[in-house]
Amino acid sequence: MIVFQKISIRSMSRSISYIWTWEILIYLFCYIAITHEKSCARENSRVVAKVVRERVFPVFEAHKMSLTSNCLFSLDRDMYSLQENHKVLDPPSRWTCNFCGKAFVSEYFLDRHFENRHMDQIQTDDAICLADVCDIFRCDIISGASHPDYWDIALCMEDDMEELFAQCKTIVEDCVPSGPSKNETDIVKSQGMENLCSFLTCSKFWNTPYQQEENSHTALYIVLTTMTCFGIVVYNFVFYNYFYSDLVETNYDVTPKPKHKIKKFNPDIAYGDSTRLRLSAD
Repeated sequence: MIVFQKISIRSMSRSISYIWTWEILIYLFCYIAITHEKSCARENSRVVAKVVRERVFPVFEAHKMSLTSNCLFSLDRDMYSLQENHKVLDPPSRWTCNFCGKAFVSEYFLDRHFENRHMDQIQTDDAICLADVCDIFRCDIISGASHPDYWDIALCMEDDMEELFAQCKTIVEDCVPSGPSKNETDIVKSQGMENLCSFLTCSKFWNTPYQQEENSHTALYIVLTTMTCFGIVVYNFVFYNYFYSDLVETNYDVTPKPKHKIKKFNPDIAYGDSTRLRLSAD
C-alpha cells in the first residue's frame, strides 16, 4: 500500500511537471511571437509591400522575371503575408477576417484581432520582416506619418543619402536574377533603382513615388470641373435667351393699362337731353 502511494505521488508530480513545462513553452512561444510582432512593424511592412507591388513588380513582369529567393523585399517571404492575404475589404470600411469570419470597422482592429487570435498564422520558416528595409523605402514619408519641416530639409546631408543609395543599389542587385542576357539584367536593375533608389537624395527624399501621378490627376480634375461649370453656364444662358425671351415677347404687353376699365364717351349720358336738343337746333 505504501509503495502504491509512493508511485501515485511520483506519477502525479511528473504530470504536474509536464503541465508546467507545456505552460512555460506556450508562454515563451506567445512572448516571442508578440516581441517579434512589436519589433517588426506591421504598418511599415504593408507600406513596403505596396511599393513593391506597384513600383517593382511591373518592371520584373515586363521582362518575365521574378525576385530572387534571397531578396530582402520578397513578398513570398513576408512574415505577415498569410494574414494579409486573408483580409477582405467590403467597401466602404468593413474589414473581414477570412480565417474566422469576424468583421471589423477598420483595418486597425483587424490587425489587433490577428495579434490576439491568429498568431499561429505568421510565417516563421525563412521569413523576413519587410519593415527592415524601411530606410530605403522611406516608409514614414510614403505613409504620411512624417512631414518635413524647414530644418529637416535644411540639415539634410548628401553623404548620408549616398550611403542609403549604395545600400539600395546593393539590395536591388541582389533581387535581380540572371536573365537571358546581361543587357536585359542590366535594364531591370537600372529601372528598379530608378523606381526605388532615385529618391534617396536631399532634393527628392521627401517626395513620394505617387506624387507626380497625384498631381496629374488633380490637374485633370480641375480642368474637367472648370469645363463642366463653363458648359453649364453657357447652356443656361442660351436656353434663357432662346426660349424665355421669345415667350416674354409673345405674351407680355408692355403698354400700361389703367386700373379701371375706360368706357367710351357717350354725350347723351354726359350732358342729358337738353344738351342734345341744343346741339340739334344749331
